[in-house]
Amino acid sequence: MKNLQKVFYFAGLLILASFALLPSCVKEGTQGPAGVNGINGVNGTDGLNGQDANSSCLVCHTIANFDNKIAQYHFSKHYTGTSSSRFTKFCARCHTSEGFKQIMGSGQYVVANDMPEANRINCTTCHKHTGFDFSGDTVSQILASISPVFLNYNKNQIATDFGSINNLCVNCHQIRGATSLTYFDVAQNKSVAFTQLPYFPFYNTDDNASVKYQVGRSFSVHDGNQSNLFAGINGYEYAGKTYTRIWKHSANACTDCHMNTFNPADSTGGHSLKVNKAECTACHGSDKLTSIQSLISGKVVALAELLVARKVFKKTTNTQGVVSYSAVPTHDFFGVLFPTAQDTIKYAIALAAANTVDPKTGLVIYTNNVTIGVDPDYSKRIGREWKYGELGAAYNYGYINSELSKGVHNPPYALQILQNSIDWLNANP
Repeated sequence: MKNLQKVFYFAGLLILASFALLPSCVKEGTQGPAGVNGINGVNGTDGLNGQDANSSCLVCHTIANFDNKIAQYHFSKHYTGTSSSRFTKFCARCHTSEGFKQIMGSGQYVVANDMPEANRINCTTCHKHTGFDFSGDTVSQILASISPVFLNYNKNQIATDFGSINNLCVNCHQIRGATSLTYFDVAQNKSVAFTQLPYFPFYNTDDNASVKYQVGRSFSVHDGNQSNLFAGINGYEYAGKTYTRIWKHSANACTDCHMNTFNPADSTGGHSLKVNKAECTACHGSDKLTSIQSLISGKVVALAELLVARKVFKKTTNTQGVVSYSAVPTHDFFGVLFPTAQDTIKYAIALAAANTVDPKTGLVIYTNNVTIGVDPDYSKRIGREWKYGELGAAYNYGYINSELSKGVHNPPYALQILQNSIDWLNANP
């Protein structure tokens, strides 16, 4: 990576050197007519902070600056948490550089095919260096895109504008959609089309209306719903309730916190994209940040326990004592209602993935199967269709629980969707 950046740097110097020769071509001659005078600076100004064009470019385009940014970036989860092994068409869009570039160009949510030769996210994933085009780029960082984003999760047909640089981040930091298209039913020897449940309405006029929650119809939000929470949208919102969407940091950019001053002591800030919390506590105080997260975490657990009590969730404790909650479907994969008493009837109780990689092409061979068997969770099931209010409460649990910062991207909205879920469950036993 470092060598590549140096190549870019020296290539840039050659270009700048060629600019210095331009005066010899000003008068008309055998080389053609005079060219248009170059613009000194950015967006037609007289240079950045009064500097000439060369020194403006060299503010960033130095070997030392590149080395510092790359060193910071190596602490980022965008570097350590992404891998070219996540090259499948459902993951490559956000976990590989080539995948992200493809969706930026195609406008599609998934890439055309698996990308076994893809590279991890790097500088050119987010920054374009194909020309000196600063139009529309208000932060002058030559970003890959700052266009409004079509959110996938709720099949949004209208582009949502999160604001300049935020739009670049939202392309990945949004709620994910489908991660499989079909499953194979061994018993019937046929493929079955698969549509995830996430496409239920985020707002329903009748919270007491019934709805099937079938095996496999996951409403998982992955861990990318920071943008939705930040904007105060796409939680399940109960009829007749009002929600606070705007809060004190709504006008901020993602980079205001995630690229604040780099702190070499703990490798946060800057291009690590990890928040340098020392700058946050200068205003908030560490006790306030802790108390907000503790309050939200407490409501997450309280909501989960209510869902367990009405047999919508089940509670599991692993050998390390870690407690987790998961939804208990009311119906099997084919929509058959599960019983609440033990029997020997076999149902489509689960979905299993046994994907393999073709050694010749490197592409994934998708073999997602419907698992048929006797229901092991009969005693944990509610024995009827869920209500939309229950579905919304279960979804809101995941919406906040999967949000890695536990709600701090918009505490007012997080607390409201959690409290309204708790209140609805208590009022509608």
